[in-house]
Amino acid sequence: MICPLEPIHQWAHDMVMIVAVHKWKAEAEITITKEMIGGFTTLLENKQPAGIKLYSTHMRGDHGAFCLWEAPNLADLENFFKKFGPTLYKATEFVPVLQAFPATVEYELSLLKMITQLASK
Repeated sequence: MICPLEPIHQWAHDMVMIVAVHKWKAEAEITITKEMIGGFTTLLENKQPAGIKLYSTHMRGDHGAFCLWEAPNLADLENFFKKFGPTLYKATEFVPVLQAFPATVEYELSLLKMITQLASK
């Protein structure tokens, strides 16, 4: 998948912030839970690929979760999921994001770049 924000992220910072939006069917609950145990264990043992970091996980009551990740690029995070959570990967939308509030240097730089691009037209 091509990430439209990735060039902005790479221009402003070496890592991409990504929200993983997970939504799975009830019948996949046991499989997903086993994959989550494996994935969290990999993270706790610091055996994940270089640069991949999980900041937070927020569970939903309807067979889903939202997770905030940092990765060198979108493909690296997707490949991590394909390896350690193939069922969860199929139930996930990966959304690259920039923190807008409180404002970060990356967000401010992305606004300046957008302004200069618009002014050049």
